[in-house]
Amino acid sequence: MASSRKSKPNSPDSIEATVGAALKHLLFPGAKLVLGLSGGLDSVVLLEVLRRLAGPLGFRLSCLHVNHGISPNARRWAAFCARRCKRHDIALALHQVDLEPYRAEGMEAAARRARYQVYARQKADFIVLAQHLDDQAETLLLQLLRGAGVKGAAAMPLLREQDSGSKGKGARAPAILRPMLAVSRKEIEAYAKANKLKWVEDESNADTRYDRNFLRHRVLPVIARAFPGYRVTLARAAGHLAEASLILDELANADAKRAVTGNKLVLAELRRIGVARTKNLVRWLLLQQGDAAPEADRLQEGLRQLFQARDDAAVRVVLGARELRRYAGCAYLLRSLAEVPAELRRDWDGKRVWPLPELGGTLHFVRGPGAGLDCALIGKRGLSVSLRQGGEKLRLQPGGSTRSLKNLLQEARMPPWERERLPLIYCADALVAVPGLGVASGWQAGGGSVGWTITWKRQE
Repeated sequence: MASSRKSKPNSPDSIEATVGAALKHLLFPGAKLVLGLSGGLDSVVLLEVLRRLAGPLGFRLSCLHVNHGISPNARRWAAFCARRCKRHDIALALHQVDLEPYRAEGMEAAARRARYQVYARQKADFIVLAQHLDDQAETLLLQLLRGAGVKGAAAMPLLREQDSGSKGKGARAPAILRPMLAVSRKEIEAYAKANKLKWVEDESNADTRYDRNFLRHRVLPVIARAFPGYRVTLARAAGHLAEASLILDELANADAKRAVTGNKLVLAELRRIGVARTKNLVRWLLLQQGDAAPEADRLQEGLRQLFQARDDAAVRVVLGARELRRYAGCAYLLRSLAEVPAELRRDWDGKRVWPLPELGGTLHFVRGPGAGLDCALIGKRGLSVSLRQGGEKLRLQPGGSTRSLKNLLQEARMPPWERERLPLIYCADALVAVPGLGVASGWQAGGGSVGWTITWKRQE
């Protein structure tokens, strides 16, 4: 720790002891911490605390300032952060973000989304944020007022892994670390005063048109008069909800092992576990795939159709970025599918990987001896793809019967929405191969010839 003296619970330097205790068991020697520095009171205090703890705890510290471009004072805040970091010889990265892609979510949500995308791209072990005890209580109340479930109302955790965003497959994004969650705003103000710290004021913090500010300035002072300990008790309640959320996740994981294969959910198992556990399972699956939890009424309607619609009904319910569909005793959680093109014909350019984004997938060609579509028979005519128009026929075995493609796909248990988007392989006007079924008789590579093995990989 920075000092061997004992701190009284409410003394200004108790923040250093609290933050140090939170960090001690999480950090490893040489860990790289990046502080989200806004220039406001909370982050300036945390900067001061962290720079004092860096030596004793053996971590490397730098700062990150995100300019959202909302306030006319944004550049002044960035300059303040630069001066503060230069004074202590701490590296600072400045990022300007564009909120336009997220405007529909509202200003606060858009700013948060853009900011966290910047966090995910940092080359660091931890992104350190200055949320505190009052923030925890405010967040719980906001989430409850918005009708959040157990997970939404759960506490902000001390440590949270985050999605890698655009860092690429296999890349690990830095974890979010909040070491001041047990510290009150009053303690932070006392620390700043005792250490003669300066900070900038965001004028929007006084604007009660924002939900959080309305709670902070209008509602919570009234609650404090009757319940002065509300910060601690609400944070404790949020902690209980966080524990309940973990238990629900464990239950969903156990249910998934019996009811889920890939993107398929077995309806018989869903009926066995009941509606409440199925809701929990679907929410968990969506969050596991990086999607937002669905609106409660949409999920309720989706499950009603799954369980009650007649067997041959075409069930399709949109759940945000996903769709819930049903076929042959299973439910499917799919990315929302684009409309099927009215007509489609594409000529193959000879590349081994052939993306067909309008169909939601990619064709892959592998050349090898004695298997697949005979290269010699294709010759210079080349290949093309088209969609089903109806009436197509295919014979897969020499001497076998010619069958309708419709019946072959049904026997293969291919869901209707996949049949609609399945690229059929043609050579001139002849249907020569159907991914997932095989190559037409008479076009198959024999033992002495070379062929193309063609597979269709859908985007999950």
